[in-house]
Amino acid sequence: MRTVVVLAAAVAALSIGSDIGNAAGSSLHSAAAGQFTRQVIGDWVVACALPDDGHRSCMMTQTLSSRKLKKTVSVFTIGKDRAGKLKASIRLPIGVALPAGVIIGIENQKRFAVPYSACHRIGCFAPFDLTEPMLGQMRKASKVSAVAQSVSKQALNLNFSTRGFPDAYETYLKEAR
Repeated sequence: MRTVVVLAAAVAALSIGSDIGNAAGSSLHSAAAGQFTRQVIGDWVVACALPDDGHRSCMMTQTLSSRKLKKTVSVFTIGKDRAGKLKASIRLPIGVALPAGVIIGIENQKRFAVPYSACHRIGCFAPFDLTEPMLGQMRKASKVSAVAQSVSKQALNLNFSTRGFPDAYETYLKEAR
């Protein structure tokens, strides 16, 4: 049941520009609220929900966890907003310096700053438009980096793997129709 709740919340949160995806195994679940699917492809998870209203919502996520702290540090989510525009969002832990935003880099490409849109008890969210040129760069890159600053002025350097990204994105496109 936890998977159903987490996935339903993640799909709903993506539509408002934030993410709370949770990466785990591949399976199909049925519940009173609808059906849910999850596929692990490389280092990415493609998850879809088919609520009772029949509107299919899908997203792809990658979760970075701390073995030392035994908790999620960051989540990178890709999906469409309510208007159908492709968006990405990075969730970072509470305690980041909000004015600094987060600096995103796709391997050797020019980095760009993304402001935080909101903070909740689970973290702060930095959503941005995901363009075709960015998707092309991600297909060829080995990582996407995110650098945030803590309120104590320490850098938080995160590296998201692109292992499996091309196949996961193609699966996402097929599932999201």
